[in-house]
Amino acid sequence: MAEPHDAVSAPGVSGADPPVRVLICDDHEVLRHGLRAVLRRIPGLCVVAEAACVGEALPLVATARPDVILMGVDGHGPVLPDLVREMTGTGTRVLLLGEVGAASNLLEVLRAGARGYVHAAVSSQRLIECVRAVARGETVLDASVTGELLHRLDAAARSGDDGQPWGRSPLTARQQAVAELVAQGLTNAEIAERLQLSRATVKGHITVALRRLGLRDRTQLAIHVHRSTRPGLGGEGSSAGC
Repeated sequence: MAEPHDAVSAPGVSGADPPVRVLICDDHEVLRHGLRAVLRRIPGLCVVAEAACVGEALPLVATARPDVILMGVDGHGPVLPDLVREMTGTGTRVLLLGEVGAASNLLEVLRAGARGYVHAAVSSQRLIECVRAVARGETVLDASVTGELLHRLDAAARSGDDGQPWGRSPLTARQQAVAELVAQGLTNAEIAERLQLSRATVKGHITVALRRLGLRDRTQLAIHVHRSTRPGLGGEGSSAGC
């Protein structure tokens, strides 16, 4: 049953930034309530509605105005890309939550507009950071999901569906370091903390890396890193720089 909530976030929020508004969409009531309990206790996050299916969620998007839809993937099967396309068609960012093998059409789901896919066994802290990252406009993928996506992209390339070349990298050492952390599934904030950089600097490195490699987004960047470090696929070149 669709369930709107009062827009109340956890106490302790400071600053002028409004809280990230989240709509939870999953057909398991216990899971929805568990996710709500985790998210609502975090300052800066606000669960504004719950829905058991996309049909219930779509009307809530207009009334609850979520920034992020946190959507479970179990049970949707081949129609998942179409469901994601419906959700993203509202202009709201979608973060998927499920087992790695639950989305047999993972590549199509991401092409449909999903901004992230995290494993169902993700820690609470990791899930919170992923929700915030997606709200900022980033794309987030767990390392396990990236590995599965790589396998499917390789299959697509062999069948002629994906002709993206993966030549030697023109990236600097710092850009490569950032790219490797993207491939591990880290968000910009986590990369900034790891490398002791500002978020703006991390975003700049990713933007330059995408341009130099001729890639569209950080998902392709993660795949590039995995491919270039796999045995038999060749290594990445690097140039000096920071």
